[in-house]
Amino acid sequence: MAQEGTRWWENRVLRSVDNLRLWRENPRLDPSSQPVKVRDYVEELISDVNDKQDFIDLLTSIANRGFVSFDPVVVWQDEDDKYFYVAEGNRRVMALKLLRSPEKSPISIRKIVNKLSREIDRDVIEKIKVCVSPNYEDARWYILQRHSNASTQVRWQRLQQQRFIITVYDSTGQDIDETIKLTGFKRASIIEALRYVKIRDIATRREVTQYLSVDEKELVYSHRINMTVLERWFGNSQVRDAWYIEFNDAGVVINANLNDFYIAYAKFLKLMLNKDNELGIMVNTRTIDSNFQDIFEYLPQVRPASDDGKDSIASEKPIKDDNKPEVKPDSGVRTGSDIHNEDPEKDNEKESKPPLKGNPNRGQLTDLYHEIKVRSYKIRALFEELQKLPLRKYPNVSAASIRIFLELSVDEFINNCDLQLDVAKRAKKSYNEVTLSQKLSILRGKLIGDKEADKIIDQLLHNSNDFSLNTLNEYVHGTKVHKVERQFLNRFWDMLMPLLSILISFKEI
Repeated sequence: MAQEGTRWWENRVLRSVDNLRLWRENPRLDPSSQPVKVRDYVEELISDVNDKQDFIDLLTSIANRGFVSFDPVVVWQDEDDKYFYVAEGNRRVMALKLLRSPEKSPISIRKIVNKLSREIDRDVIEKIKVCVSPNYEDARWYILQRHSNASTQVRWQRLQQQRFIITVYDSTGQDIDETIKLTGFKRASIIEALRYVKIRDIATRREVTQYLSVDEKELVYSHRINMTVLERWFGNSQVRDAWYIEFNDAGVVINANLNDFYIAYAKFLKLMLNKDNELGIMVNTRTIDSNFQDIFEYLPQVRPASDDGKDSIASEKPIKDDNKPEVKPDSGVRTGSDIHNEDPEKDNEKESKPPLKGNPNRGQLTDLYHEIKVRSYKIRALFEELQKLPLRKYPNVSAASIRIFLELSVDEFINNCDLQLDVAKRAKKSYNEVTLSQKLSILRGKLIGDKEADKIIDQLLHNSNDFSLNTLNEYVHGTKVHKVERQFLNRFWDMLMPLLSILISFKEI
């Protein structure tokens, strides 16, 4: 309960932007993400195209007009580590941090941030006025008041609001009455959140996303997924009966054969996410009502779970299985008969032996646990080929590819950040004449903006290291045939990954 007698939200004090910490549990972020650096937070925030443009507009406004805080930035001080965490105003604080240190921005917007940063006096935005909440509970109370009523800030999407309700619910030991008291929401709203966030989270499971395209998966992962459509579909008693879904006050239990359920759910998502789908009817709240039977009959049938109950999903089960990799999407959703004709013993064997993450004995340089986000067709195509190329059979091709992939990534970073002229000026030659070694040396430090990446560059530039640029150059230009063992190449690739994550948004999934 807020300490209303203090009216802390009316008082503002100066705090350094650099000393404010972003809130990892911010409902605007996907809870499965684990942001550590400012770049991580921003990348998650702008993963949606609309959110990205909104954030760029915010950066532009601050750069052109200065920081005008009509809506207060609210922070609380953690009792254990004494840091100030941002409860309200994370987007604005992120923008200020990037304008002060543009090297911390994601590659996709770094060129814009660099330009805007040059247009503002960074010292002017070093400190801002904030409201300091006595504790996290009071800050949470304030957030609920702001986002449950009309206000001028960017409103939460329905999924974001529902997630915040669940955060409060969990903090009360899953006490609905206490959650009602803290949030002001009705019992029905809290139970709805428990049910439908669970249903949406099932959509992000590997067993469902393996049937979706890359674009479809991004929409499913996004907080902008249309929760109202999911609520309308799964709220239908005919769907719940046919798909063996049980609603209760604690959430939802799926008592179906899971293979059948995942396939039917994936196919429903395809209809929901694509205007031009196989059925010819885009699923939305209107068509669910007007074309329900057509949609329902188009989807595969779902059988009940086996008698031992091992197939069912209960609300308390974890949402993700982090021990299994993402499976590449099929050309389409398989029917139930396709699944039933497969050899179950082979399926069990595959599931019991998932590939190990970071295994130096793996068969390819990179695996299905990683993905890249890059505009360059050449880099994306090379990455996809390296996911398939067998190291044991093609060690020399793989070794040379590491060198090529690194240089392409460095060039992509320089181009995205509009640093060609800067690099050429520092190297005192035209950009096309600058060597990879010189590019890395110039990027090291403020231009790359990451300490771990700097350490990797140091290793690459030290010729006595095994994992050095000299070794990579030997793969392409030299005559030696050493250091092409599978374990060595895999370790070299793993050593480069933190640097690649900065250069081209190379991420673990």
